[in-house]
Amino acid sequence: MKRLIIAIFALMLAVSLAGCSIDSLGDYKKAAEKTEQIKRGQVSGEFTVITDLNTDGMTEEQIKELNYFKDTKGSFSAAYDADASKGIFRYYLNFGGLGFDFDLFMNKEEVFMKLPVLGKYMRLDEMQASMPKEQQEAFEAGLISKETQEDLNENWRGLLTKEDVFKGKDIVLTTPDGEVKTTEYTIKLNDEQIKSLAADSIDIVSKDEKLKENYEKYIKKNVESLKDTSFEKLISDIKENIKDYTVESFNYTAYVDIDGYIVNEAVEFAIKVEGAGAAGMKGFSYKLELRNWDINKKQEFDFPVLTEENTVDMGEMDQNMPFMMEDLFNNKD
Repeated sequence: MKRLIIAIFALMLAVSLAGCSIDSLGDYKKAAEKTEQIKRGQVSGEFTVITDLNTDGMTEEQIKELNYFKDTKGSFSAAYDADASKGIFRYYLNFGGLGFDFDLFMNKEEVFMKLPVLGKYMRLDEMQASMPKEQQEAFEAGLISKETQEDLNENWRGLLTKEDVFKGKDIVLTTPDGEVKTTEYTIKLNDEQIKSLAADSIDIVSKDEKLKENYEKYIKKNVESLKDTSFEKLISDIKENIKDYTVESFNYTAYVDIDGYIVNEAVEFAIKVEGAGAAGMKGFSYKLELRNWDINKKQEFDFPVLTEENTVDMGEMDQNMPFMMEDLFNNKD
């Protein structure tokens, strides 16, 4: 009888553990939703974009200019506190071997950035204050509505099925917080799934009245190639162009710590494009890796002190911009 009870208990325990571990999709969704709610901490990442361009019929000079954008890579890091409206964001971008970096600072209402080449600061809050009130409100509210952002996130999570998410082994990662025990989740999607995701996302975005208003009032007027294109035509063109894209591979990996946060994640995909014209894109590959640490811990910020000497106004900015860009593309890091 004692052995029977032990055997039954062992069987019940095994079934219980299997039930806990089999829902990889549910576990991943919980981690993704929890990670989105982080209010303060630090994040860093690196990305690369390799683009295959159609250079048929182009001159050597044209090809040389295109090569600046053929291979793009960059990195970024940030310390932030959303509740306190504070953050320091550092970026590095490299176009075809030409690199530059810039820093963005947000200290409540004060927002400014350190410009490359000049090495001075530009007050973005003053730029915003000089805008018409309507533009200020649009700038503060963002390009798309919060509801659309949430719907897009839900669309991604809703696409996934239990067969798409694999819960792997436990792995100890070396992070800025030290050695962290994590569980690995991997997601692989095919061309049909990605196109379904893209189509649904476009439908969500097309219904966003806020985005439509911002496009008609600001984006369309400031982008020469879009000045004669309505919002509806833009959405229609995007839907049509998707048919020429084939997703050759899509892989995503997330590492979730014992507190249920994604502390490391990587996404990598490759796309092929049919019928690319001159200077058109024949395909591209993208890779991004992100790390989160100091999650919801108090952050210390060391903001630079702005003075007349180290700050550039808009008039000076306009005057120096051509020289900045010339210096940028004539000097390699």
